[in-house]
Amino acid sequence: MRILFLVLFFVLNVFAGTADSDGSDKKVVIIRDTIVDTVYVVFPDSASLKKRNQSNIPLPHQSAFLGEGLSVGIGAGLFNASKDCDCLGIWQGQLEYHYKDYVTGGFDVRFFGGTLDRDVMLLYQRYRLNTRVHKSFSWIDFYASALFGLETTDLSEFRKELRDGVRKDDDSEESSDSETNDGDDARVDLDEKNCEKMFSLDGFTLGFEAGMGVIVGPYLGFVGSASYEFNFSWTQLVTFSPGVAFNLHEVWPWANKNLRSTWISFEMVFQRYFNRDVMEWAVAGFLGVQFGI
Repeated sequence: MRILFLVLFFVLNVFAGTADSDGSDKKVVIIRDTIVDTVYVVFPDSASLKKRNQSNIPLPHQSAFLGEGLSVGIGAGLFNASKDCDCLGIWQGQLEYHYKDYVTGGFDVRFFGGTLDRDVMLLYQRYRLNTRVHKSFSWIDFYASALFGLETTDLSEFRKELRDGVRKDDDSEESSDSETNDGDDARVDLDEKNCEKMFSLDGFTLGFEAGMGVIVGPYLGFVGSASYEFNFSWTQLVTFSPGVAFNLHEVWPWANKNLRSTWISFEMVFQRYFNRDVMEWAVAGFLGVQFGI
């Protein structure tokens, strides 16, 4: 249709140049200008239309609601499992694909590494798949997400859990071991076992997460989420993640021209294990960056 308008415009333009001087050329010019105005009303500039319809709202875990495209995020920080454990280094990465303007699917990975206690050097990893359903407005986005987590890539562990069912806790074994020790040694051993319990999500995990992101100005946004995960080692994990994000996209010309979004964020993570005799909340802090493609 637009091509037809352009052809008609070309014909009228030629005709205006060859018209007689009795005023018919003015009529042709008026008709031509009317057609041009109609073209821009019916077919507005595609770049400006795309810019107007594009969303850019920060979300937890170095993510963002874009409406379409890919969101890539990476963050790093420190993880404090408990007062009896040493802090660990932690980093995470997330990839989110916007399948529809209200449905996204993603994958994230998280690595913990460092000296956990006097005897344990730890490298613990978690992989999660998610499907999110969004309800968004121009300045805020809400989502609900189903989670599927993997704490190991060994398929034999999955088969074992499906065959044996939920594993029994080994508290009785741990208590009998601690009784054989004397005084301070028993307490140290117990603390170290509690440290190790913070990384007890073996096998696979099912969970649910709800979260949101809100823009409070051209450069600032706030994010937050809450999640519950159940693991087939009978471990349950509750997590809360508040954070703040700065809109680098607005002040970086290259990003504004070539990317859909660019956010720098700082997030806190508060998590608690249940059914593992862990009585403390673990705390983590992330500094990360997100890119929308």
